[in-house]
Amino acid sequence: MPDRSPPRSLARRRRPSLVRRSLGVLVLAALVALVVWGLLLGALWGYSLVRLGGDDVQAFRDDRVEALGEPRAPSGATTVLVTLTEEVDPTVPREPELLGPVALVQVGGPRDEPAVLVLPERIEVDVVEAGARMSLADIQLEGGSDLLVRSLVDFTEVRIDHVASLSVDALPLLLEAVGPVEVCGSEGCRAPTPEGLRAELRELEGEELIELLGELGHALGSELDATWAATSPLEARRVIDVVAEEVATDASLRGTRLLDVTRALSVGTELDVDALPVRVDASSDEVLELSELFAIRFQHLQAGTSLAGTAEEEDEVREDLLTDLEVAVVNGAGIDGLAGEAEVVLETAGFDVVGTGNAPDFDQATTAVRYRGGDDVRELGAFEVGEALGGEVSLEPSEAPPEFEGEPVDVLVVVGEDRAG
Repeated sequence: MPDRSPPRSLARRRRPSLVRRSLGVLVLAALVALVVWGLLLGALWGYSLVRLGGDDVQAFRDDRVEALGEPRAPSGATTVLVTLTEEVDPTVPREPELLGPVALVQVGGPRDEPAVLVLPERIEVDVVEAGARMSLADIQLEGGSDLLVRSLVDFTEVRIDHVASLSVDALPLLLEAVGPVEVCGSEGCRAPTPEGLRAELRELEGEELIELLGELGHALGSELDATWAATSPLEARRVIDVVAEEVATDASLRGTRLLDVTRALSVGTELDVDALPVRVDASSDEVLELSELFAIRFQHLQAGTSLAGTAEEEDEVREDLLTDLEVAVVNGAGIDGLAGEAEVVLETAGFDVVGTGNAPDFDQATTAVRYRGGDDVRELGAFEVGEALGGEVSLEPSEAPPEFEGEPVDVLVVVGEDRAG
């Protein structure tokens, strides 16, 4: 029977041909996959550009920046105004209310760790456009981020580069989009739920609220690394949707710049956090703003130096301001010894008590500290006197300085029945 098998030389030729075809199919499949993946990422990038266009905050236009004078910030540093607001309601034709204090966050430049200066929403600043003095909360309602940036640059003389306004729903929705995230802080690590986080954001105030936002920035910044969008495109789209709907920024901070700032907060270091020292008169609920102590913090942001040493600087400023403060004490309740006891307390605290005596009337129920309003030194002195006395002391500013025995004094304490016993 004749041998019909192909010659050995022909068989050898066919095997390499099959190998080449198999390799070609694999290469083609890989190229198709890369093209599809590239199209997917390109579509995601285009989607992000459309969704994350950013707002045209006029305060960052060149002509507006020049009009603000020459605010200062260290070379290479980026300063972002961060606000937390109520839910965004597109049916309401006004800006959302501030939910808590605002923060100036400064990263980069000479800073090894991000600096965060907290500004209570109740403090008042001059608003040039309105020709009035308004609280930060009212400025937000009146003109949103644009007016808030301009007013704060005037007030602090710190250059602000960007603004990011988060609704109270932004971070909980980001947690839902990214999945469980471990958030670590001074009390250990935990994985908050979106519902629990919403409750925390509404309950916390002041520095505690800002610290929570910083911890969340650490956690989310660690999750959203350079490979995140490529490996989780659907998750990336959900995050883009949340940011587009719940986070308002200026146009120059959108896209990768926003992630850059978030990642700067994800370094494993403590935040350099401080707050403006405001004092609230418990009897009137009025806020006392101490401009000399504010200026210390602003200078640290202007120079890029740490906020950690402000306590010692405050003590020096207080000592200088209160050195020549004249305090007088009068008995307003008619109970023997009240003025003398208050004098001892105040002199022990370091105040110069120039005299004691009796008030014209003995009907003072609650101890009052009277001073001339509109003067930062006397406001600071009055508050410090009230703190030294303790208890429910009311601060009573007036247009004219108070008088003791016919002579003006800086601070007059009228001791009430509340200090008896």
